[in-house]
Amino acid sequence: MKNGRISKGGLPLVFFGLLPLMASAPAGAHGAPDAEGAPSEIVQARITEQANIQGLNAMILDAPRPGILLSYRGDTPLTVLGTQDEEFLRFTGKVVMVNPDSPSWLALPNAPNLSGTIDDDNGKWAILSRSASFGWLDPRLEAMEGTHHQGEALQNWSITLQTASGKTSTIDGELRRKSLP
Repeated sequence: MKNGRISKGGLPLVFFGLLPLMASAPAGAHGAPDAEGAPSEIVQARITEQANIQGLNAMILDAPRPGILLSYRGDTPLTVLGTQDEEFLRFTGKVVMVNPDSPSWLALPNAPNLSGTIDDDNGKWAILSRSASFGWLDPRLEAMEGTHHQGEALQNWSITLQTASGKTSTIDGELRRKSLP
């Protein structure tokens, strides 16, 4: 190669090298190959009503199985109650802790390994995050099998929160099953 030009003898090699790439484009245009075990539908979750707690933000984590992410920047502790109304998660505005004996925690498919625990007046807690946010695959956001293959049937869900004063609020939402094309 001289003066930024390609020699004429190299052009056939360049075209020969690009030929496999050009030939694969029409084959790939027919879509993805069929995959065994692929789901025939997805579950979409959405929040219909946020809890009215200053410093709290909740959002849905879209995935094959939806999850929820809470971020709390309040001044007093906020406790997420589990599926059996037990103390499950505690947000302090600086850290997120879990009750390792909570049935909701023990049932989580994505529960991380716990390192250290903190004993306080309200029981034993383990630190999950040294930030003000935590996301998890809550079973309340999992569609019931009874609604399977019923089109776009709706299912409601609710997560209860308890403030330091004992007042409770909920984050409410709905699940919808959607068939994949």
